[in-house]
Amino acid sequence: MKVIHSVPSLGESGGGPPRSVSQLCNELCFAEDLEITIITAVAPHDPIVPLDSRIALVGVEATGENFLGRLKAADFSIGLNRVHIDSSISVIHQHGIWLRSSHAASRYARRNNIPLVVAPRGMLEPWAINNSKWKKKLAWALYQKRDLERATAFHATAHSEAESIRRLGFKQPIAVIPNGVQLPEAIECESAKEGRLQGERKTALFLSRIHPKKGLPMLLNAWKKLSPEGWRLVIAGNDDGGHVAELKAQIKRLGLCGSVSYAGPLFGEAKGKAYREADLFVLPSYSENFGIVVAEALGYQVPVLTTTGCPWKELETDRCGWWVEPTPAGIEQGLQLALATSGQELSEMGARGRALVEEKYQWPGIAERMIEFYDWLLKSGKQPEFVV
Repeated sequence: MKVIHSVPSLGESGGGPPRSVSQLCNELCFAEDLEITIITAVAPHDPIVPLDSRIALVGVEATGENFLGRLKAADFSIGLNRVHIDSSISVIHQHGIWLRSSHAASRYARRNNIPLVVAPRGMLEPWAINNSKWKKKLAWALYQKRDLERATAFHATAHSEAESIRRLGFKQPIAVIPNGVQLPEAIECESAKEGRLQGERKTALFLSRIHPKKGLPMLLNAWKKLSPEGWRLVIAGNDDGGHVAELKAQIKRLGLCGSVSYAGPLFGEAKGKAYREADLFVLPSYSENFGIVVAEALGYQVPVLTTTGCPWKELETDRCGWWVEPTPAGIEQGLQLALATSGQELSEMGARGRALVEEKYQWPGIAERMIEFYDWLLKSGKQPEFVV
C-alpha cells in the first residue's frame, strides 16, 4: 500500500501540523507493506522537521515570506504525478484545506480515482471559518465545498472536530484518531525543577504560535489583574503574521516586564528545557482541533490550563489541569486557581497527566489505528469503532 501525505508545510515554524504529520509518518514507516511519501512546500528560510529516512519526500520549491500563499496548484499536481508514475498510489491523505496546494491534491485524487482522506486540521472549526471570513466564503464557493463533498472520508483528531464536520453537512465516514507525542524519559521531567533555588519563582509557560487565535491578550490581562507573587510567565513561539510587536507592546503597556518575558521560537533541546522548567502550562486558545502542545506539556509532567475551545476535557476527568471557558473571566478564574495550587499538588497533577499521555497518546497505537482505517477504506469489511 502506498500512501501520499499532502501537507502545505513541514517547516519548524509551522506549529502543530508539521510535528504531528511528520511524527505520524515516521511511525507508519515501521509497518510492513506500507510505503509513505510526503509532498510539501519547502523554503530555505524554514528548515523542515525531522523525517525518517524511509519516507520519500517530494518537495515543491517556494520562496518569500508568504510562500504558501504563492504556491501554484500546478506545482503540487506535478509532484503528485511524479509519484504516481513511479508506482500507483493507494490513498492520498490531505492535511489542511483552503490553499491551492490542498485543492490540487483533491483534484488529483478525483481525476485519478484515488481514495482521498481529508484532515481539516481545525480549519473547519467555527473560529477558523470566521477568521478571514470573506476570503474563505469565496474559496468555499469556488472550489472548497465541492472538494470536501467529493472526499472519500475525513480524519478528525477529536470528536469535537468530527461534530464540526457534520454541522457543515458532510456525510462521509470520519475517523477520529488523535495526534500523538514523543514522550521524554520520565527522569528528564523533574530534573530542572528539582535544581531550583529556594525562593526562586515558579514558571507558567505558553508555547505556541503568536497569533490572535491563541488568546494571549486575555492571558496578559488576567496576569495583570492577579499580579501573582512568586510566579513568572514565559511566552514562547514563532511570530505568525507579525503579532509579536503587539504582544510586546501589551506587556509594556500593562507594566508586566518584570514578570512576563518573550523567549522567541523554541525548537529541539531549547523547547524541551522550557517544558522541564515549567510548573504550569497555559494555552488560552479560542479554538484548537487538538492542541499538540497540551499533550507535549502533559508528557513532561506539567499540568495544563486551557479552554473549552480545545478538546481536552480529560484535564478535568483525569485531574491533571483546568478546562475553562475561552473568555476573559474564564481565563482569570482558571489562572487564579492554578496559581494558588501548591507545588506538591502541581507535581501530582503533572504525574497524572503523564499517565494519561502514556495510555492514550503514544504514536505506535495511533499509527495502528491509521493503518486499520486505510485498510478499511480500500478493502471495506467491518467498520472500525473509531469511525463515525
